[in-house]
Amino acid sequence: MKDENTRIPLAAKIAFTVWMLYWVPVTIWGYGPQNFLWMCNAAKFLLLYGIWTENRLILSSQAGVMTLVGIGWTADWLTGLPFGESLAGFTSYMFNPERPLLARITSLYHIALPPWAVWLVWRAGYDKRGPWLQTGIGAAAVVAARLLTEPARNVNLVYEVLGVEFEGLPPALVVSLLVVAYPAILYFPGHALVMWLLRRFPPPFCG
Repeated sequence: MKDENTRIPLAAKIAFTVWMLYWVPVTIWGYGPQNFLWMCNAAKFLLLYGIWTENRLILSSQAGVMTLVGIGWTADWLTGLPFGESLAGFTSYMFNPERPLLARITSLYHIALPPWAVWLVWRAGYDKRGPWLQTGIGAAAVVAARLLTEPARNVNLVYEVLGVEFEGLPPALVVSLLVVAYPAILYFPGHALVMWLLRRFPPPFCG
């Protein structure tokens, strides 16, 4: 049995840190700092902390949502490739030639999100309180996106979903609906998926 504080290999911690040192400036250059308010982007900062501290709760809070977001992003991008445009609108920026190519290539990290997120909790252990913590984190991300970003960015889908705009609805109502919808659509279904995977492939550590 390995020590409680060394479940995630040092090489993985260093590799992810190096990735963050690359990804942060590329994202600022290509999309601007507001892009960090996307939940999948903010999650990487939480993972960076969780990886180095071996904090199961932090890692578990991000595992479910990152897994489903990564699967959804990848599916939208792949199905859009034959048409040269995103069908659901989630990856529209990937087909926008006005966006820097390097920044768009960097966004392919979404493909690696599901296996990476699941592997982390497979190694470190899973805390079933994770989706509850993510509910609070996600609520803060939705509020921040509505207050600090413009409609054209549609960060965390706070201005429209699948091409349907929230025009005419009070901002407080939109935020409230999303705060309730995200746990039902992403956090807890993602939690169920991760739990199923961990049962199917038991982790090397217990307790």
